[in-house]
Formats: sequence, structure tokens, C-alpha cells
Amino acid sequence: MPVKVITTELGHSLPPEQPHNITFHIPGWETAKALRRGDPNLLSKLSSIYPRFGPWCEVRQLSTALHKALSLPETYGLIIFVHPDSFTTAQRYSSDGKWRKPEHLVPPSDLWFRVVEIPISSEDKVRLYITAFPQKHAPGVVGTWQNYGCGISSRLAAACLAHLDSLAILPFTATGADDVSLPNIPEPTYLPLTEAHTGLKSRIVELAQRSPLDKEKANLLSPENVFLYPTGMAAVWRLHNALITLRPEGEIVVLGSVFHNSYHLFEESPNGMKHFGSCDAKSNLFDELEKYLEGEKQKGGRPAYCFAEFPSNPILVSVDLVRLRKLADKYDFPIIIDDTIGSFANIDVLPVADVIVTSITKSLSGYANCMGGSLLLPPSTPLSLSLSPLLTTTFRNEYFHPDASLLLSNSQSYLARSATLNSNALSLATYLNSEAQDPSSPVKAVFYPPFLDTKSNYDAVMRAPTPEFPNPGYGCLLAVDFESLELAKTFYDNLSVYQGPHLGAHLTLAFPFNDAIWGVEPEAAEYLKTFGANPEQVRVSVGLESEEELIDTFKYAVEKAKGEKKRLTSQN
Repeated sequence: MPVKVITTELGHSLPPEQPHNITFHIPGWETAKALRRGDPNLLSKLSSIYPRFGPWCEVRQLSTALHKALSLPETYGLIIFVHPDSFTTAQRYSSDGKWRKPEHLVPPSDLWFRVVEIPISSEDKVRLYITAFPQKHAPGVVGTWQNYGCGISSRLAAACLAHLDSLAILPFTATGADDVSLPNIPEPTYLPLTEAHTGLKSRIVELAQRSPLDKEKANLLSPENVFLYPTGMAAVWRLHNALITLRPEGEIVVLGSVFHNSYHLFEESPNGMKHFGSCDAKSNLFDELEKYLEGEKQKGGRPAYCFAEFPSNPILVSVDLVRLRKLADKYDFPIIIDDTIGSFANIDVLPVADVIVTSITKSLSGYANCMGGSLLLPPSTPLSLSLSPLLTTTFRNEYFHPDASLLLSNSQSYLARSATLNSNALSLATYLNSEAQDPSSPVKAVFYPPFLDTKSNYDAVMRAPTPEFPNPGYGCLLAVDFESLELAKTFYDNLSVYQGPHLGAHLTLAFPFNDAIWGVEPEAAEYLKTFGANPEQVRVSVGLESEEELIDTFKYAVEKAKGEKKRLTSQN
């Protein structure tokens, strides 16, 4: 089969292109690195972007309108939230000299806070909390949008733009030098909770109760045990704040490779994190972890909590959750599992997790056109006795109902899509793994659960087959290691799939995740290499294309890299 040529222009979303899409096609290895550097020339060409990367499209249009309405200086930028704690978050983040570069620190008097109100319907008015800052210090503030995921969605921005003629500017001004805690600022409206939220929570419970490993625990679940947030990172952020309120004394134990925004959130927490990078079967993870836990116990301490992705992003290692549960019970710490990669369809971590966090933006949504995050708090765990009341009493809805409604609609095809994603990813990984056995191939290794030495850990929590979903599998994500950076680039630059960040979409996406994301942080990049997150690696989120098309497309790119390897070898 001839390799299909991608005709989508640089900076445009996966088809079908439409407002509020969250992907963007940026072909080429060096283009990916330019994105991470914030190259202005590249950014000017993006008509779509992953929303958490920064205000874009409708959000940028609303920002421009509010900038004018508030008579801000031309040298200022702004970011918009519906939760008023964004003010204190910005104060802390922008003045943190330990983690911000000196040139990014914002003098308190230069950080400005404003509040506006816009009616988005005949019944609902929304108050927006605006943080304004000098553009020259932007990285010292925009991280609150990127790392915590609570910025307004493009759909909410569009609703506000449609009623901008009714904008009201509240008589409130403050700076970073003022006390902007909740009692001192205009009372928030937050966002209305609707049937879409209720339906989505019920859908998540329905999926969590499918073919459970522990029927008794699963049967206790109800929609009240689900909390929804505007993004996956917002779910991580809100859970993190609740947990360090309950358990303020310890470090956060983080296992394996985790998403880079999560990593930065954990390392910047008040007591920091203890990271165990190597979690494969050859590592001494549990010996080292228990030694650490015993040392903390002897000092009268304990971890705030333990966080792991299952399997990990992007190297797909599956930590031994059964063994981890035993240590958690012995040393008194909660286990937080991000099951986004394995996904509800394939795995059931309910028997071992105290909280399950999921970026429902990914495969549950599946069409790359809306965002969302969820927390599932099983009532069967001791932690729920303290955490559930805290989450319930502090929860304020930041998730716009049209986003929730679309995600609920998308989720109706989730199991059917997951079956195809599982099958396609396994077929592609099997082909690439065969290449890794060939000495003439540039492929060094394939990272996909059944081809790793932690397969048994994944299989231990895999759901049983059902008539509705007869083939639980290993999900849509895999990674491919190459013998050198040059050969990886040759492969990638000849790979005719959509190229850019995101996973779980309907079409295949590839991205040089480690080199692009971590390459700007050389010290961190070197550390990641110690546990297999190598710069010569390409992350692949497999889509719904035909298996034949996928294999032919990847084979073409591998052959190009083989040719380059042969050429380089002949020169030596």
C-alpha cells in the first residue's frame, strides 16, 4: 500500500478541523524542539494548540478584549480563571526564587489582579479572575496556567465573547503585594453544575465497575465518588492540595517516569518529592523504597502520598502495584494512580489505589476536541474518611458544561475505539519489536507493556474479557528507541503520520517527547536517561487507522532510517 501523505498544514489540527480542537500538526523533529523553546516564528503559524500550553484562539481573543476593557499597558499580558485562588497561586508562583529564574520573577507591585463579570446566558453570570503581568516576566506567571490546568476553556471563552457587550468590571484592584485571599476579593460565581456533569460522573462509575477485580469494592462506587475538573492536570493539582492539607509533613514519593507538568508540580511542593526513576524488574525499586520508608519512619515521618502513572508516560513501565499496596499499608501512605495510559477499558487499579486520577481528555474522549480530568475516590479506602469530606466541601466547579457534555457524548464509543486502539498498537509494537531483533535495523528497543519485563505487573490488574469488550489490552501508547539521535530524526522526519503532542486521539500522533520536552533542561534530560526516557526515543499514540496502513507507514520510515544507518556505517 502506498504511504498516505499528510496534507494538513503546519499548525493546524487533526481533521476534521473545527473550533476547540486540541491538537496541532507540527512536522519535523526540529519543529518539535522549536515549540518547546517557544519559537515566535513557529507560534505565529499555529491555528490550534493544546489548551494547557497557553491561552489560544478564543481564549486569546477574550484576553485581547479584556486587556482593552481594563486599559492595561501594552507591555502587559493576562491569564483568566474562574477560581479566585488563582490570585494567591500566582503570588506564590511568581515570587518563588527557588524555582523561577531571576529574570522571570515578578515584583509584587507589577502583578495585578482584576475581576470582571459576564452573563453567559439568561440565568448564569460568570466572574472571571484575571492575573495581569509584564510580558517580560511571562514564564514566571504562565506556569500557573500550564502546570495546574485550571485556566478557562475555549468554549467558555467563546460564550463570554458572545456576551461581551454586557461585561461588568468590578470595583476591585489589587497587586501581588496585597492580601488577595478569598475573604478579601469579590465573591466567585464558579460555573453551573448540570446534567452533563452528572451523566459524565455516572459514565465513569459505569466503566470502573465493568469486569472488576474486586466486586465488593466496585459495587460501593457511586457518582458522588467522582470529582470532575477542566483538565487532567487540574485534577492532579486539586488532589495534591487536598492531600498536603491532610498530610502536610512528608515528601511526595513519585515512581517512574511521569508527565513533565506533574513532575514539576511535585518537585515544587512545600516538602519536595522523593523520586524513584527506575521501576523495571531489574531495578532494586522496592528494596530502595522500603529502605527510604523505614528511614522516614525512624525519624517519625511518612510520605504525604505516593504517585505513579500506570503504565508510565512515555516508557510504559508498569510498577508492581500489589507489592506497593503492601508497603503502603505497612508504612501508612496513600497510593495515587494515574491510569490515563492503561485506561478504564483495560485495567482496574481500584483494589490497590486510594485515589484514581485520569486525564479523560485522552482516550475516554478520543476525538481531541475537548478537555477534562477526573478523580475517583473509592469509599472502601481508609483515606476516603478524611479526603472525601475535604474534597466535597472545598470543591468548586471549574468545568464548563458544554465541555462536559461533549466528552460524555464522545465516551459512548469509548469501548469500541479502545478495542481498535489496543489491536493497532499491539500490531505496530510487534512489528517494531521484530525490527529491534534485526542487527541491520536502527530500532534499538520498543517500549510497550507486553514487550517489557514488567508485563506481569500490568497483567495483574488487567480486566477480564466481557462480551461487550472481549479483548482488554495494553492501550494506545508506545515508544521506540533508536540507536542514535540522527537515526531517530531520520525515522521521524520520514514518518507520514500527524506529529505533535497528545495521546488517545482518533488518528495516530508521533512526537519526540523526551528530546523536545526535556531537551531544554539538560540536567533533567541526563537524569531521565538513567531510567530509559532517552532523547533518541519517539513516542507514538496509535489511532484508528487500518492496521495495514499503520504498518506500511512505519515500515517506510524504518527503511529510510536503515538506509541512513547503512550510509553512516559505510563512512566509518
